[in-house]
Amino acid sequence: MKNFFFSLLLLTVTSAFAQDSTIALRYQPRAVFKLAPLAFLEQDATLQAGLEYRTGIRTSVQGEFGYGWKGLSPFETDLDDFVSAEIWRGRAEVRFYSGRYRTNRRKGIAIRSSYPLGNYWAVEGLYKQINVVKQDNLYSREASSQSSFPGVIIGTQQRAISRYVFGSHLKIGRQFSSYEPQRRVFTRTLLDIYFGAGVRWAMNDVPPPPNPFPTCGCGFGRSFEQTGTAIMPSLTAGLKFGFAL
Repeated sequence: MKNFFFSLLLLTVTSAFAQDSTIALRYQPRAVFKLAPLAFLEQDATLQAGLEYRTGIRTSVQGEFGYGWKGLSPFETDLDDFVSAEIWRGRAEVRFYSGRYRTNRRKGIAIRSSYPLGNYWAVEGLYKQINVVKQDNLYSREASSQSSFPGVIIGTQQRAISRYVFGSHLKIGRQFSSYEPQRRVFTRTLLDIYFGAGVRWAMNDVPPPPNPFPTCGCGFGRSFEQTGTAIMPSLTAGLKFGFAL
């Protein structure tokens, strides 16, 4: 009788394990270091990196920081019109994951992980500051007062201008990682792809020009000379390469 109950218990446990197709993970890091290569290809190019930290089974927070300068972008931009320029960029977001990374419905196999993988949606806030130095020509007042022509250039003067941008996006994305079935673990390299939409605010801190004939110093779709606040819709998309710490 004792052997009968032992055999029944063993059969029950074996059956339970056979029906449980969820793959358990041995390695579950809490933080992921990321690089944003597409930030280098933007008009305001920056070298940008970030860190994502898992705060729960389906939640995480992520912060990014970037810095750039005139001539960093491989493309011609409006920042090339200034004597010097620097860009500071920061992003912070809260992520909500679906909690299921990959599912094979035909075989009934699911991979679940508290590691930050899979589909997610996020709320993001961003900040960008562009500091430029603009060189203005100084004209003789005598010549400029006689006609609409600016007059004779008698020198130059530099002005420091700052542009501030604030914004927020609602994003959806997916974070990938390759899986090693022999070791039953995910690799530590990741790919994060996302896109989203939102709104942004821009304002300029502009000193007054030295003469009544300032040059524009404008770029495509924006101006560093305009005062006041501009509100505009915003789209975002990109990818990041990550490494689990």
